[in-house]
Amino acid sequence: MLALNVDTSLVENLVYFIVSIILFWLFIRVYYQVVLFRRIEGEVERIRKIDEKVQQMVVRRARCDREEAETLVQRAANLFVVQPVQLDPHGIIERLENLIERSEDKFRSYARVLTGKRDGVEVDNMSMALTCVFSIHVIAQYLRHLLLSAKKTNNIQLLLLITMLLPTFKQFVKSNYEGAKAFLKCVPIGDSVGPMVAARLIGDSPVREVEKGTVAAEKELEGRRLLIVKAHGPGGNLGRLGRAVKKLVREYGDVSKIITIDAALKLEGEKTGKVSEGVGVAMGDPGHESYKIEQIAADEGIDLDAVAIKMSATEAVMPMPKSVVDAVEEAAERALELAKEAPEDSTVIIVGVGNTVGIPDNRPYVSNGGEG
Repeated sequence: MLALNVDTSLVENLVYFIVSIILFWLFIRVYYQVVLFRRIEGEVERIRKIDEKVQQMVVRRARCDREEAETLVQRAANLFVVQPVQLDPHGIIERLENLIERSEDKFRSYARVLTGKRDGVEVDNMSMALTCVFSIHVIAQYLRHLLLSAKKTNNIQLLLLITMLLPTFKQFVKSNYEGAKAFLKCVPIGDSVGPMVAARLIGDSPVREVEKGTVAAEKELEGRRLLIVKAHGPGGNLGRLGRAVKKLVREYGDVSKIITIDAALKLEGEKTGKVSEGVGVAMGDPGHESYKIEQIAADEGIDLDAVAIKMSATEAVMPMPKSVVDAVEEAAERALELAKEAPEDSTVIIVGVGNTVGIPDNRPYVSNGGEG
């Protein structure tokens, strides 16, 4: 009789445990499929509204017919670039460069119609604003795709993936929205710190165009020739820095050092505006421009030094924070110190890397309410 009672108790406990597990699993599924889905749906909808808002912001700044402007902005938002074939890596840099330049030309062609101008600061800034529109739209479409796929297949793992991606994507969307506003107002962004340092070093010296959208100034530093290179401003422009440096090295022939100055991604806990120095080419491009500098430096035995101003990925796209502006002087002094390490009677090239929106070529930037 006792054995029967013990067995009955064990069975009851086992049944209770199994039922509890089933109920807990059902609760989890209901929570993720209903509560979590609705929360994610709300976040995705907010991103969709930002996507719509940034497109309308660009349309309002257009000088063409509103219907035509909306069509062009939609075309820019839905643009895609097919990556070059990588099965045979030979010549991939040139093929990648060709695709990047073609995509830039597409955005500029839309910007010309939207601004009613052939070239100039407005075209440059509108083109860059369209790239922000494109970035936001890609994220909005991708999140919507993941959400609908999770709903269609009842995929809890996909909902969890969206939950993990959302914080990063929300920051990315917010920064690009603020970046689009900065471009339309011709206000420097965080990534403009490299050109700002270059403009600080150039001062009032005259500049000349050495490559499409890229200028250089010549100065003297204790028996050394300085060639300071940056993208042509104050419109939103990245220049052709790799080609420009390669051309200057061949033109002068006595280049002993190349110093690149650029914004760099900080680690969590690092202070925004921290200035660091290193070795190599500080350039956050896909690789086609930095490759040219590395190649000519290796061929000619030229030293490669770098100065980096630390900031987060979102700060690089948003209007430049004060802590980054305050770091410009220190970065300029650090670049000059590195230049003094080069032999006398040689040439040092200093490259201000980054988007030169709001940064003139040969005078210090002075904010005047967003005018270039």
